[in-house]
Amino acid sequence: KNGLIGLTDSRKTASGRPLKRELTQSEVIERQRARIELLEGQVELLKKLELTERRLLNASENLNPNKAYQLIQETIEQNGFKGMTRYFCDLLDVSRSGYYSYLKASSVREAREKLDLEAKEIILKAFDRRGYKKGSRSIKMILENEFDMIFSRKKIQRIMRTYGIVCPHRKPNPYKKIAKATKEHQVVPNKLNREFKQGIPGKVLLTDITYLPYNGNCMAYLSTVKDASTNEILAYHVSDRITLDIATQTIH
Repeated sequence: KNGLIGLTDSRKTASGRPLKRELTQSEVIERQRARIELLEGQVELLKKLELTERRLLNASENLNPNKAYQLIQETIEQNGFKGMTRYFCDLLDVSRSGYYSYLKASSVREAREKLDLEAKEIILKAFDRRGYKKGSRSIKMILENEFDMIFSRKKIQRIMRTYGIVCPHRKPNPYKKIAKATKEHQVVPNKLNREFKQGIPGKVLLTDITYLPYNGNCMAYLSTVKDASTNEILAYHVSDRITLDIATQTIH
């Protein structure tokens, strides 16, 4: 009836009954400004959430209640809004009683955050031990065996997510795949004894397989046959798979 946000609540404090009179133009503008600030804060909070939480939020349009309460509190405190508690709770679809319980439990959260910070420092010591970064399983074993401390793996994972402690995934080595694919043919008699240049074209032929990444995660493999005396490439074959066929196709 009264515009974009149907503003009917004009309380002067954070509690009390709504007035029956219509809002003034300045009150409507203030509500609009407050709504914009809240939505901008919601966008910033979403950016800060780690990947797992973000995936959950993509499946649901709303924040979880604790994140919503945190957003409401920060928006009110940072902008000095008065009488916006009910409006913000309705906007984010959370209960006012839950929000007030959230405010009362601030000391409990602060105590937990302090313990989490202490746990983070301990986990970082295990994370960086021996000069390379580790995952939650390795951290758990190091804490138990070398620090004589028992941390559950779920707690380690939660601390790592909260403070952005990431273990990089080891990338596959294409040359190891090449060696594995041709392993059954790697032992042969040493007839050349490294005397590759014998001055007779066609007498000594060399083979090699290399790779070239393209389009992000794609890989092309090149197999060649080279004349050791003339350095001429006699045959080649390109494939997207590193199997024995890449070598036999080159020879054929």
